[in-house]
Amino acid sequence: MHGGGGMMLVNGQGYGSTKKYGTDTKSKNHYMDNVRRMRQIQRQSKEREAESKKPVKALWKSDKYRDVQSRVKGDIEREPDAPRPHSACFTRAHSRSGPSVKFPSRPSTPEVVVPDEKLTVPRASSATDIKMTRNNFDFIKINGVNAKRAPVVRSPSLTALDDLKKSRDEEFTQRHKFGEVPKYLQSRKVQWKKNEEDRIANIPDPEMPPGHRALPEAERRTTLSLLIKKEEELVREMSALPLRMDTFRIRSQKQEIEKKLAEVDEAKKIFSRSKVFVKVD
Repeated sequence: MHGGGGMMLVNGQGYGSTKKYGTDTKSKNHYMDNVRRMRQIQRQSKEREAESKKPVKALWKSDKYRDVQSRVKGDIEREPDAPRPHSACFTRAHSRSGPSVKFPSRPSTPEVVVPDEKLTVPRASSATDIKMTRNNFDFIKINGVNAKRAPVVRSPSLTALDDLKKSRDEEFTQRHKFGEVPKYLQSRKVQWKKNEEDRIANIPDPEMPPGHRALPEAERRTTLSLLIKKEEELVREMSALPLRMDTFRIRSQKQEIEKKLAEVDEAKKIFSRSKVFVKVD
């Protein structure tokens, strides 16, 4: 054993000391932990049992109802009634209905005698005078004769069927116009064309910068015509100015008109293009 370096040699091999690496080699005593846990559980159960034996605190009761007897308590303390015999649960038939009552019969309507000449239906008493006459008909023979005389319903021949089919085909061809496009297909083609135009119109222009929108052609033409009219008005104002520019007011007015003409000319160049993009606010 070498005591200087904190190492222990066993059979020529070195093992690190427990103090150097800080590991606890003492095993945990689970038996004592279990005993302590069992004692703790027993102590808690005894405390709960002692708390359960404590008298329950009486509920608060108003002084107003202190002398009022409880109805439930009176029903519990009252002696039960004497039991009835088993036969008392049953009664005889019609024992509670009482004596039979006979109701007086309803008075009948007095019979009115009607003379025979005013009767629309013969009297029932006259049916005894009717004598039934029986005719001895052989219904089997009659049915056989009728079956022989009845016309036989035969199926139409193939020629008749062909003629019927041919007449129906001719009627269909006369009623229907071949080679004409139905109305629903025509309307559908118009709708398809409109949808395609809308799709093409809504395709974003690759030349359009972000944050802008394409100005419609009608609006571009209207704006261009207004700019041309504005330019003509400015030219008329410029020609109306005097030739001598000896005053400050005339010079400033001329400069203002020239500035406006330059702005209008620049706007005309922009709106004269085939595509005009306007910035979206």
